[in-house]
Amino acid sequence: MQAPLVVGLGRIGVAISALGPNLPGIDGGSSELAALSTSPAPGVAVALRAALQLGCRARAVGTHGADLLGQLARSALRDAGIEVELLRAVGTSACDLVMVAGDGKLRSHYRGDRGEPVTIDSRAALDGASALLIDGSEPGAQLVAAEAAKKLKLPVIFDVSELREGTSDLISMCDILIASEREASELAPRGELTDALDELIGLGPRAVVITLGAEGAIGRHGPALVRCPAFATDDMLDSYGAGSVFHGAFAAALLSELPFHRCMELGAAAASLSLRELGPWSAMPTREDVLALTRTRRAG
Repeated sequence: MQAPLVVGLGRIGVAISALGPNLPGIDGGSSELAALSTSPAPGVAVALRAALQLGCRARAVGTHGADLLGQLARSALRDAGIEVELLRAVGTSACDLVMVAGDGKLRSHYRGDRGEPVTIDSRAALDGASALLIDGSEPGAQLVAAEAAKKLKLPVIFDVSELREGTSDLISMCDILIASEREASELAPRGELTDALDELIGLGPRAVVITLGAEGAIGRHGPALVRCPAFATDDMLDSYGAGSVFHGAFAAALLSELPFHRCMELGAAAASLSLRELGPWSAMPTREDVLALTRTRRAG
């Protein structure tokens, strides 16, 4: 039987990550780097690769920059085994610059130029699909695709990367909402996470997950409240992009028809394993790694 096809629609950016012993001071000398990595930025690209690693097929739809960085991102997706035929090159690449050092982390974001609007053919994008992943990076196109997915009875899984115009419309149209604690607090400013979950459910999704970093995740599906502790990691290097790994792993688990709490557990395990290297792309765990980690918890 053919593996399920996960479609991720959005604007694909680029992340340039560096590892050094310390952060450079203002007007100080340059900092020596121990490692440098260029890869697709967190968002649907990273989520698709996580889903691919956990046994799904993957298709990227949307846009990337019409420049060298955009071509590097496209090549990385294609080389990973992700379909890229429905990606269009337009504008200039959005880029995250991340410096990881022993005394902290610095992150800068360049939004780039989106260029002329591109019309997405939702029928072609969703042909043969089993689920749609969105991240809010292309609100207009993602809303149209989400509406089409709903008509086809495909689950729409929305990982809120940042709040922007159109986010509330996407939330109302998605089936499963994933948000960091920071984004959740902006969407539902309540003192208790359980109250925030109730408020977010009221916005339209049938299930909500709030990721909590080192504290794991908490979610609600119908009346069920699920708390998923984080998996311990002794070799954490870089947490950047772990939320996107959770997104893709959760989708893969959902399409394997696992119960909600197991989807959260696999998402948390994959996210934990992605912390071991510089950036989530190079640290992306295999299905075997993720399953082995979840088995350690049940064995304990």
